[in-house]
Amino acid sequence: MATCLAETCAAASAGPSAIIFTQLIHTLLTAQCALKSDQVYPPDRTDEILKNNLDFDFIVVGSGTAGSTVAARLSEQLRWRVLLIERGVDPSPLSDIPALLLLLQGTKEDYSYKVKPDKRYCLGMKNKQCIWAKGKVLGGSSVINAMLHVRGNDRDYDNWAKMGNDGWSFEELLPYFKKSENYHPDIVAKHGTRLFGTGGPITLRTYNYSESGLHDILMDVVNELNIPLMDMLNGEQYIGYGLAYGTVDNGVRQSVAKGYLSPAKDRSNLYVMKSTRVDSIVIVNNKAIGVKVTLKNGQNVELKASKEVIVSAGTIASPQILMLSGIGPKEHLKNHKIKVLADLPVGKNLQDHIIWLGIHVTYNNITAQKVTPTFMYDWAYEYLISRRGEFASAGGVDFLGYFNTRDSNGKYPNIQFHHTQVPKNQVFKIDALFNAFHFSEEMKEVMRDLIKQGEIFFACPTLLNPQSYGELKLKSTNPEDQIEIHANYFDARQDVEQMLEAVNIVKSFVNTQTFRKLGAQLRPMNISGCTQYPIDSKNYWECNLRHTSGTVYHPVGTCKMGPAGSKDSVVDPTLKVHNIRGLRVIDASIMPKIPSGNTHAPTLMIAEKGADMIKQEWLAKDEL
Repeated sequence: MATCLAETCAAASAGPSAIIFTQLIHTLLTAQCALKSDQVYPPDRTDEILKNNLDFDFIVVGSGTAGSTVAARLSEQLRWRVLLIERGVDPSPLSDIPALLLLLQGTKEDYSYKVKPDKRYCLGMKNKQCIWAKGKVLGGSSVINAMLHVRGNDRDYDNWAKMGNDGWSFEELLPYFKKSENYHPDIVAKHGTRLFGTGGPITLRTYNYSESGLHDILMDVVNELNIPLMDMLNGEQYIGYGLAYGTVDNGVRQSVAKGYLSPAKDRSNLYVMKSTRVDSIVIVNNKAIGVKVTLKNGQNVELKASKEVIVSAGTIASPQILMLSGIGPKEHLKNHKIKVLADLPVGKNLQDHIIWLGIHVTYNNITAQKVTPTFMYDWAYEYLISRRGEFASAGGVDFLGYFNTRDSNGKYPNIQFHHTQVPKNQVFKIDALFNAFHFSEEMKEVMRDLIKQGEIFFACPTLLNPQSYGELKLKSTNPEDQIEIHANYFDARQDVEQMLEAVNIVKSFVNTQTFRKLGAQLRPMNISGCTQYPIDSKNYWECNLRHTSGTVYHPVGTCKMGPAGSKDSVVDPTLKVHNIRGLRVIDASIMPKIPSGNTHAPTLMIAEKGADMIKQEWLAKDEL
């Protein structure tokens, strides 16, 4: 063997073979290096800030979807000095590859928040406890999400306006949705520009690959059942199936760090501090004047802002920072011996989309790729060279279904279906999916047995308009301690009933000729905690639901927006915190009601509108 290897290497070191071998290695390395460069993102300017004792016009807390957008937009005014503070560091090369999104959870790029255990949900998870992923990295959750760009529907935002939030109806928000978008020219040529934006920082394309024929099978099912087809998601049709565009370009993730911060990285007035934790807001005479932070070396520093502090740390961290600063429910703050500066319902109104992962169909898919000894290397090679193949996909989750289980003629959905497929014997995909959702070893073993029997089609209903509300509470006054998350899933019986209605939709799929000819079977999971109920009974499916449902990573609402003077809100329609000057919250936490779709696009919209409101106010003041 050694002689054979030596001869092979010797042959490769001379003549035409050497040239071909060298070109191959060079091509692979170039393709890999193109995924990540230290020059892509703004540099960490912490040392410069401390050395020169710099003050700022604006301080933005958190560089997630909202914070990156706000900081980039404010820094367009070159006379304003803008500071963006991030707890994490730059995104890793793995985050650029769409198919590896689940592998990012539980890494240093993820906060991995633990939800308080509850007997009503997450019973099939480790320690009967859900995990909420959240990006701990420049770009925040846009670096670890599924890249789906879905707005919801017009009714969602019109209802925000009806709740007293002037300026937040769908038609008023549409310009801000479009401002972030750069849709593929084919879409704009076909559908026009009224609903779809061009030239924005976030490139929107279809994924470069549809996994194992899943879309073709679903399309046949949809046609057979006469389910409406949506020519384009984010259009004016809200019921049916449609292909979602993703924040991807040429098979590579387009995070907000890439879309907004990379073009701004050389602006001298944009300062970024990385590996820095914001502990609290400095408030004097009911005016925010700066923040207290802890650097990665443990040093505590106070930073000043002359105009505003903008908290964009997300639905979980923004309320924690506010409460640690004396802004929150009076009695809760007093229990932690925190001086109350503003008695506001911070941490209340927590809403999330819950997804059900326990409905599985096994079948025989003759179009599925076969597993070979080198399949992973083949996938990697195809991706690095052409940005196509399995690694360029997100598991087929881009073909989305929307149903109204209560009104067959209704215009608006109450259930959204996500789908994915796992080919036979690809146990590693099952493990990646179930590890991401924190499933117990027992639940993973059940799925490993199923995958040996055939392809698995996951039909995953998501509850779009939950009536159950959760709450966040401080565990302690230590900023390092995670806040308590009380999700309260299924607190409202209506939420359980609507999810159970989705089972009948999946059964109708299985009964189609399309699936029958593939030998499809609905396979109820053998869950030890549900053995007392007859398989396929309503009681069984409810037990399954409570074991296998978890977050789809859309928590919102904990710094609720409402009109000035309202007792159930934290910020007004200009996103200013009630009763505190110089302080705004701009992120998904301000949503009064969760939209009927994925939350990344709405968060971008909020950030664009929030930045615009800040600009309008301060440019007018600066001119006086």
